[in-house]
Amino acid sequence: MFNLRKKSNEAEVAATKPRTGGEDTPWTNAQAAYEDRVLRVQAQIANWRMFAFISLGIAGLAVGGAIWIGAKSKFIPMVFEVDKLGQVVAVKALHGDEAVTDPQRLVYREMFDLIENLRSVTTDRQANNSRLSKGFSRLTGAAERYVKTELRKAPPNDVGANKTVQVIVRSALRLTGKSWQVDWEEHSFSLAGEEIGVARWRATVQYELNPSPDEKVFRSNPTGFTVTEMQWQEVVK
Repeated sequence: MFNLRKKSNEAEVAATKPRTGGEDTPWTNAQAAYEDRVLRVQAQIANWRMFAFISLGIAGLAVGGAIWIGAKSKFIPMVFEVDKLGQVVAVKALHGDEAVTDPQRLVYREMFDLIENLRSVTTDRQANNSRLSKGFSRLTGAAERYVKTELRKAPPNDVGANKTVQVIVRSALRLTGKSWQVDWEEHSFSLAGEEIGVARWRATVQYELNPSPDEKVFRSNPTGFTVTEMQWQEVVK
């Protein structure tokens, strides 16, 4: 009787213990599932850790690049060469020990001078002729013929007998290639100094840079700035 009870207790204990080996039991299935879940979590942690280091590296490069760009100088030193009359004849941008000529700045200045010389009017006939002479020294071909035709409609010396015209160039913009657009205002004043009105004008200009070997021409136009085509019209509001 005692032996039967002992065997029965041993069987119950054995039934409650997990079985080892290759047997398919609830215990082995639960253990496999747990190990699989742990491995997945570890893989995810490793992936997120790798992405975090990559993101940190990209952020570091971005911050370093921003600091490098911010540390660079935003100012470009320029050297302006002027003649005895104060006119700009050369412009150079300094980059270290090298000097680079910027012809566009020369053209920009020439555009201002061209309009001021051709369109300004004073009561002094000699001053008008001097300005026109400087302006026509920059014209050739179709541009010269066009300007002569336009000025015949209102000769500056005839206009100067009744009023003066002050020219204020507002902008000179490069369009395409060697074509520019120049916008200016003409402020008219009576001989008593009272302002008569303001007119806005716009011109399209095409130019060439051909320095002349002739010393006399070179002194008056060292850059060889020459306007080949030119047209202007009043801008109506």
